[in-house]
Amino acid sequence: MTKNRYMPPWKADPHYVAFANERRLTDSEIQLISRWVEKGGPQGSGASSVAPVQAATDLPNKPDMVLQPKQALEIKGDGNETFVIFKIPFELPQGKAVRALEFIPGNRKLVHHANFAVQAVGKEVDIYRGSEVALSDQFQTNLGEFQPFMQDVVYYGGWIPGASPQSFPAGMGFTMPTRGVILLTMHYGPSGVPAQDLSKLNIYFSSTPITRVIQATSIGSGGIGEIEPPLIIPADSVKTFRVDMVTSLDLSVLYVWPHMHLLGKKFEAWATTPDNQTLPMVKIPEWDFRWQESYKFKNLLHIPKGSTIHIRGTYDNTSQNPNNPFTPPQMIISQDLMESRSEMLNLIMLFLEYKPGDEQMN
Repeated sequence: MTKNRYMPPWKADPHYVAFANERRLTDSEIQLISRWVEKGGPQGSGASSVAPVQAATDLPNKPDMVLQPKQALEIKGDGNETFVIFKIPFELPQGKAVRALEFIPGNRKLVHHANFAVQAVGKEVDIYRGSEVALSDQFQTNLGEFQPFMQDVVYYGGWIPGASPQSFPAGMGFTMPTRGVILLTMHYGPSGVPAQDLSKLNIYFSSTPITRVIQATSIGSGGIGEIEPPLIIPADSVKTFRVDMVTSLDLSVLYVWPHMHLLGKKFEAWATTPDNQTLPMVKIPEWDFRWQESYKFKNLLHIPKGSTIHIRGTYDNTSQNPNNPFTPPQMIISQDLMESRSEMLNLIMLFLEYKPGDEQMN
């Protein structure tokens, strides 16, 4: 499992871009594990009294704020996918600079993805009134009820299977408002038996005030830019699609978050500058829906104004793809973007407006 790098799972090509949040074993670590196995896996002296090692992280043990629904969601075991929006109100004595966000799925088997919008809401609106949850068949009525809370999106983030927490350099990020709501959109995969989920969002504050606000943009499905050709994948085919978008700002990119569904085979994104320099962004040679990530650059990536961001996604809609949701394969027309049995070609970027010297910032 370690020699062929199946574990720990890290799908981005480290020779294309080496990211700050890379979770890979070094060659020497793999050799060490191999030698230990060859010797029969001997137990070290006093090993039984050693405390378990915690996962490596730069986050404190305890979050400063935990936001979650009041009660677990009951998921029907009818084999259908479930979409739901939770409204989670909050109040603080004063605004707080946010240094990191950590989404914890309650039911990892079923959570397909989560998106969350931090909304600042004025005192004229009662953030505790009305419904706290809207299921997909209630969106037409409940979303109107949620409109008064959609006043000012302070931050928009998300979680995908395999993703690690998002953290920001000192002075960068966003300020948690004194009053507002989290609108948490959850997508659950199909289940054949009744199940529950109670996910939560851990928020870590910083004593350093925010001087540069992180922004987010989505390129491709559900975002800006046109997918060419249209994202229609014939049965028994392997097909590549592209998005090419020209930037209108000087960008300093902190994170990139590629996204496809079950038919995904390969993903690559890069930028070409006006003077024809190539800036690698992310490359996934073997896409795996179960192990996605929001990839954090070691240094802010400067993409000059007028550059073209290129995205390429290859999809395998054949019976040779073990993740194909249909047997035999069916034509996939990407209409319902949220359905895991549909498809997406998407790159989300977290970025700042560029300042000279950003590219040297670790």
